[in-house]
Amino acid sequence: MSLIILLPAIACWAVIAKWSTRRALLDVYLPVLLLLPQYYILRAPHLPPITFADAAILPLGLAFLANGMRGWRMGWMDVCVLGFAASQGISEGLSAVLQGGGSPNPLGTNLANGALMFINGLMAIVIPYIAGKLLIERPDASGTTLRRKFAGRFAMLLAIVSVISIHDFITGRNTWLAIGGFLFPTQFVFWPPQMRWGFGRIAGPFGHAILAGMVFLMGFCYCLWLSRVEPHWGGRKLIHGMPFTLRGLVLAAVSLGLFMTQSRGPWMGVGLALVFALLTRKFPLAKAGMLFLLFMACFSVVAYYVGDKYTDRDLSQADNEEQQNAIYRRELIPHYVPLVLQRPAFGWGLTTFPKIAGQTSIDNEYLLLAVTQGLPGLGLFLAILFGSAGRLFKLLGRPMARQDRLLIFAHMAVLIGLMTTLSTVYMGEQVMVLFFLFAGWVQGMNPAFVRVSAGNRFVSQGEFRRVMA
Repeated sequence: MSLIILLPAIACWAVIAKWSTRRALLDVYLPVLLLLPQYYILRAPHLPPITFADAAILPLGLAFLANGMRGWRMGWMDVCVLGFAASQGISEGLSAVLQGGGSPNPLGTNLANGALMFINGLMAIVIPYIAGKLLIERPDASGTTLRRKFAGRFAMLLAIVSVISIHDFITGRNTWLAIGGFLFPTQFVFWPPQMRWGFGRIAGPFGHAILAGMVFLMGFCYCLWLSRVEPHWGGRKLIHGMPFTLRGLVLAAVSLGLFMTQSRGPWMGVGLALVFALLTRKFPLAKAGMLFLLFMACFSVVAYYVGDKYTDRDLSQADNEEQQNAIYRRELIPHYVPLVLQRPAFGWGLTTFPKIAGQTSIDNEYLLLAVTQGLPGLGLFLAILFGSAGRLFKLLGRPMARQDRLLIFAHMAVLIGLMTTLSTVYMGEQVMVLFFLFAGWVQGMNPAFVRVSAGNRFVSQGEFRRVMA
């Protein structure tokens, strides 16, 4: 039954052969990524585990190689992304142990395990990054880019996930786990359902509610962007005489999905993104940036003071589950930082790092990277984060069309939301793939230069700032 995981590869290859890689990304890869869980795998001997999304991306990667990645310009961000994927394999190879006796490998390496981890990084990190950089912003023969169709398909697929998840919100179950248990009876998947405030925290096909929240966060931002720049998208009324349009229902469904995750990290990320959008609407970009940094400084001080009071007790003394989770995350820092200092160069490896008793899950992506990949791995990831932010700010210095400027603000909102949320969870399942697809999209942006007169330039930019407010 596990062979059905290869079906997306066949479908993607057929679409590429008949149409194009752009259509394969839109019609095969994105639906597979957002609708199918990635915790079920096909594992052949001596080969890395293959997920549905891995199977769908492999034909795209081969197509990129066959075409020589025409138009590709190697930049420092590309090196960072490739280096980050290699860092996973290196840290795993240098930190693995012999399976039989459990004693450290005399050479300190396990090249086979590290190589498999690197190949996995190619499928989950490098090829999605290349796809985002090459396919979304590059115009076709008619001069049309894929960005609007991509954002629309992204939002529609998440609306489908949200509607299906209403049942999970009410019952506390997971529809994808129930179906997956039937299709893959020999694969044990440990994603226990969670309840909060009397309702289930929906996880969809994304594994965990916080991971689902981050995916819905991205869909929410791009759905708002699309509704601003494409007034005709989804504008048709579904029922004559009723005010319901497809666009309104999709936005409502994505917002409902974000709410049903009951994940405060993504909620906080959306809140900060909305503050940024409001400031950019009211003030020039430079002033808005300074005000946002000031707001973040004040917010951080207040959050630290409140959080310190809230978590200043032993885990056993917590009043509820929410407080237990907060105390748990606070205790991760003093418990795992000494491990980082013991192996700062390459880390302990993702599958071999020592687990602190009672804290086997590191719910902080930055700390997890420092532990498993060392400071170089963490540094590469931060370089990708801040490099993406820097490119967006650099692009904003150019006069450009309204839809380009609004898209940059949407990208910034996504980046702010993800950077905030990753301090409370690891970057796993579809979130990692989507992040690097997003990073490639940012690098592929090259807005056309638009000449504006000095007298009306500020007015035009003021109109551009209505991205999310």
